[in-house]
Amino acid sequence: MALDIYAAKDLNHAFEIASMDSEKRMEDHEVSEPEEIGHFLYDIRNELTNYTCYYQFDPYREIQLEADQVPAIKTFSQSIVKWLEEHGTEENRVIQQYGLSFPKIRRFADKLGHVCDVAMEHGYGLSGLGD
Repeated sequence: MALDIYAAKDLNHAFEIASMDSEKRMEDHEVSEPEEIGHFLYDIRNELTNYTCYYQFDPYREIQLEADQVPAIKTFSQSIVKWLEEHGTEENRVIQQYGLSFPKIRRFADKLGHVCDVAMEHGYGLSGLGD
């Protein structure tokens, strides 16, 4: 399952961004979840801030989070980075269990935070498009 998250006014705007040619696409407006990251995040959810807000995104459907929820998602992305910094010795276990390296998880968390910044800058919410 794939989940893409967009800084967008609404779902229609997210679909517009998603359908743009790769040369014109606004890459700072989108982030894609790496495969298996949903399972990883669920398993460490008690150590993350605002996981329940992030969990509203669903790889099986579309959802729009309003602009007032974007700061919570930004805090969530920062809590992933903090978890990685505090659990460096667990990288091999995470790779074995989920097939995810810490740099890959970090890139996702950083990109998610950046998409949140773009959304807040424009007064947008976040659109999650699953497949």
